[in-house]
Amino acid sequence: MKDYWLKLDQKFLALSTREKSLLSICAFVIVAMMLYLLLLEPSLLQKSRLERQLEQVSSENMELEGQLSVLSSQLKQDPDKDINLEFNRLIDESQALSEQLSGLVDNLISPVQMTNLLELVLSKSQGLKLVALESLPPEPITGTDGASEYSGYFLHPVKIELTGNYFAIAKYLSELEQMPVKYYWRSFKYDVEKHPKARLILEVYTLGTRKEFIGG
Repeated sequence: MKDYWLKLDQKFLALSTREKSLLSICAFVIVAMMLYLLLLEPSLLQKSRLERQLEQVSSENMELEGQLSVLSSQLKQDPDKDINLEFNRLIDESQALSEQLSGLVDNLISPVQMTNLLELVLSKSQGLKLVALESLPPEPITGTDGASEYSGYFLHPVKIELTGNYFAIAKYLSELEQMPVKYYWRSFKYDVEKHPKARLILEVYTLGTRKEFIGG
């Protein structure tokens, strides 16, 4: 296997500068498309579905809060059996939706564990060098901080930058994907700097109910 790669390397070095550039560009495009199709695209679709679901549930809860407020005011002015029944029904529905939101978050890795996971997998990898690992500012899932208690869910993104050859980077991404924990891929940037060295900038995220940095 080693002889095979040595022969390939010798053939590559024997190429002209223009041929090397064209070959590197083709290899970069193929690798980037493979990484996008296999790893990023499914995660982006899953992220989009989750955000739509969270926004729908949050919107329903906010509408329920408005109805509860109106009914509460009516109860104070003119108590009525039917209003009481409707009020209790809305309370039960609101609690059920709140539990649904909590369940989505509870099934994800915690924000604190996200950075530790990236470091753990990296420590077991060969041929990779860590350039940077940082927690990015949390972002409200609904796009605003929101006034409702049910809209207080936040994205907690983490960005990692590392260098290494294609095979080491591909193995690292594969091992991350196979970890028995739930989180989401946000974006990645893969550049071939000088054959065979490449640079990967990867962003992943999880969800939490607290607006705080997660360290790292």
